[in-house]
Amino acid sequence: MEPSEFRCKWIDKSELWSIADDVRKTYWPEGTLPINIEKIVEFRLNLLIKPKRGLFSSIDMDAYLEMDLTAIVVDYDFYMNEKFTNRLRFSFAHELGHFFLHKDVFAAFDLVDPAAWKNFILNVPENEYSNFEWQANEFAGRLLVPNSDLVNTIKQASKIIKENKLIDYLENDPDAVLSRISPMICKPFGVSADVIKRRVEREGLWPPKL
Repeated sequence: MEPSEFRCKWIDKSELWSIADDVRKTYWPEGTLPINIEKIVEFRLNLLIKPKRGLFSSIDMDAYLEMDLTAIVVDYDFYMNEKFTNRLRFSFAHELGHFFLHKDVFAAFDLVDPAAWKNFILNVPENEYSNFEWQANEFAGRLLVPNSDLVNTIKQASKIIKENKLIDYLENDPDAVLSRISPMICKPFGVSADVIKRRVEREGLWPPKL
């Protein structure tokens, strides 16, 4: 199949969430946060992690899943720098999204190296590639941010909102209040504030009912 012929199968949001929840329960039964995604990748799924120099600069990607589904290639400089720990946690979870959702795609294309990935990205229909990546992102967010834990964290945030007399601000500009407290909300999950903002919005948890 040529990249231009690629069509991304539709996966409903509820199905994506269910798959991510099942994967978490199966491969991270500890239930502790933040989820040790590298442990899941290497020791529970037996996937190799292959650091590669210059990956991000060559194809503008932190990581990619090898076509034979045996390894995740990751940018060496990011992998060796603790500053990128949260970013790579999401990147690994994103690649696991492809692993669990898109095995048929990897069977259809010869994505053996960064050049092949770049060719795929440049030549698939834009809307199809956007959906392909959205599905992996949605899977990753739900995997790393369990709904029940997020609900409890939002309840704690609601107390802070009350204590700091931000209720009026919440009613008038909930996005601004979310931006202010999202660094606190995201800390237990080991993800970025942007990931948390997306989760609370996607799952209808914001603004909270006080």
